[in-house]
Amino acid sequence: MRALLLRVGALGAVVVLGWITFANAQRGDDAPAGSLNAASSQVSVTSPPDNTNPLRPATPPPAQAAPPVTPSSTPPAAEPVARRAVADPFAAQNRGNAASNTAPATALPVSSIPDASVVGLAASPAGAAATSRYRQVATPVSAEQPAAGPTLVSGGPSGSSAGRDASLPDRTASRDVPRSGASADNHEPAPFNVDPFARPASSTPTVKGDDGTSGTVADNGRPLESVTEGEGTGQPGSQQLEGVQSPQLAIQKLAPKEIQVGKPAGFRVSVRNVGQIPAADVEISDLVPKGTRLLGTTPQATRGPHGEVVWQLGTIRPGEESTVEMQLLPLSEGEIGSVASVHFAAGASVRTLATRPQLVVQTAAPQKVLIGERVTLTITVSNPGTGMATGVVLQEHIPPGLQHPAGSDLEYQVGNLKPGETRKLDLPLVANRAGATTNLLSARGDGNLRAETKLAMEVLAPKLDVVMEGPKRRYLERQATYQLSVSNPGTAPAKQVELVASLPAGLKFVRANNAGYYEESSRTVRWRLEELPANETGTVELVTLPVEAGQHAIKLRGMAQQGLTAEKEQPVMIEGLAAILFQVSETADPIEVGGETTYEVHVVNQGSKAAGNVRLSIALPPELKPVAAEGPTRHMLEGERVVFDGLAQLAPKADTTYRLRVKALKAGDLRTRIQLLTDDMQTPVTKEESTRVYADE
Repeated sequence: MRALLLRVGALGAVVVLGWITFANAQRGDDAPAGSLNAASSQVSVTSPPDNTNPLRPATPPPAQAAPPVTPSSTPPAAEPVARRAVADPFAAQNRGNAASNTAPATALPVSSIPDASVVGLAASPAGAAATSRYRQVATPVSAEQPAAGPTLVSGGPSGSSAGRDASLPDRTASRDVPRSGASADNHEPAPFNVDPFARPASSTPTVKGDDGTSGTVADNGRPLESVTEGEGTGQPGSQQLEGVQSPQLAIQKLAPKEIQVGKPAGFRVSVRNVGQIPAADVEISDLVPKGTRLLGTTPQATRGPHGEVVWQLGTIRPGEESTVEMQLLPLSEGEIGSVASVHFAAGASVRTLATRPQLVVQTAAPQKVLIGERVTLTITVSNPGTGMATGVVLQEHIPPGLQHPAGSDLEYQVGNLKPGETRKLDLPLVANRAGATTNLLSARGDGNLRAETKLAMEVLAPKLDVVMEGPKRRYLERQATYQLSVSNPGTAPAKQVELVASLPAGLKFVRANNAGYYEESSRTVRWRLEELPANETGTVELVTLPVEAGQHAIKLRGMAQQGLTAEKEQPVMIEGLAAILFQVSETADPIEVGGETTYEVHVVNQGSKAAGNVRLSIALPPELKPVAAEGPTRHMLEGERVVFDGLAQLAPKADTTYRLRVKALKAGDLRTRIQLLTDDMQTPVTKEESTRVYADE
């Protein structure tokens, strides 16, 4: 048994070695011309992070068929037929997937040599196709389509016939396809019509996470992080990258017209740059066709995330061409094929000059201004920066103490300021309130430009204050002297100052100092002063005579320029003084016992006030006896006293007389007491009258 197994193993080894030898010989015979230049193709370039297309092409033109290939014994390296670029919004998700090419198939002429197929930028049937990260879909002709086979449509999995239309005719239905070597359109691709300022639309699908936030999906299906604010790190590129960048690639896939099971065969993909600028990060991807096994690649390729074979070719300059190859071993009969795709990147650069505009605003005005006067605020706004300051607006907030007819908040449209430009403006204001104030002026511009300035000012203003000092209670006919003062507690001199004292009817003007003059018609006394400095006081004197009792008032008023006024009123109570004087006399003195005499009491009010409740009483000694009495009021006898009722009022300068007749009863030097009392007196006034009474012996 062991011997049998050894024989079978040896036989198998011989068969394998023979098969390998035969495959190498066959490969050397059947390999297409124009093989890959390994020295220029083994480039490893990292793919760009996404497939975003910053340029948005116009509506794609209708697809065009690839030209037929001239028959020959050895398939030549076919030149790609350039077609206008077609924007494929789904290219980012369909890299290397033939199912993405959902456009209906277009009947294409097939070369009489079945092992060559040219892929240009045309409509894409199922078979070899080209898509790019630049959103240019290279629409291929199936490299594996038999010479007399039917037209194929896309829609099934890559490298298989699944998904094809079951109603397609049999292979024999296309036997009449012309096999002439006549070429189809071979025009250079038209450049994109690009707006360099257009906002690129995002072609990456948007997803929502569990938390409701939105994000983007990368090629591998993982969400991309959102872009956040931050400082940039980019640098300007070379001048060659400035302007519209529109590289274009043409892709062509080549294969023998017929392969056999168990016999190695080579499938080649050729990419040529038919554009005007280099294409960077060129990457060709292809799936191993179903029913075959991959033996090797030239140059060395890598596996993609979906099992595809990936060649990274780096940069292909205009007019250059790169070719890659897969060595396959057919395992089963049937139609064999796959879709090859090309991806590449293009860079664009722009440079500009970043400038920095600046705003500086200054104000100038007198630091001190007199109230009521006009003050001009000189405004200077300048741009000391290196760029144009646009949309410059001045905003003035007028503080208390100043005013403008347009209001307290003012704006002025300056417009644009060139670098180094300065403009001056004058803003007229009026000082209307005394005190310190601060003016605030700000400037703003586009790009968050801000500047402001503050200016401290003081509005000066005079003030007036008047003071009167003197008696507030005065008696008639007694002079009263008053001190009148006018002061300036303000911050500026008061000009054309006038002090006026108005006298009531109860006071009579006597005199005034410092050139004060009296106007009889208005009963006013006036003083004039040319200027009264700040914090100074002027004092004058006024002498009056009370002539009328009662409540009166002296009015004092100060006036100056700019409408300054100050007033004071001094009340004055003028009263009269009752001055009672009385004299006592008798008609006979001496008298004998039994004789009679009469006492006369003469009362005079010498004052300026009426004496009220004038009361008189006469006290007689025992030696005298009252006989009769008379006076302005009635009287009564109270023992040895004769009392007169009170006289209600004795007018000033008026007089009255009281009389009392007595009889002498006994001789002697007798004393009679007369007492006078009024309401204005706190104590009565008493006088004695001596009467001598004698008797005969």
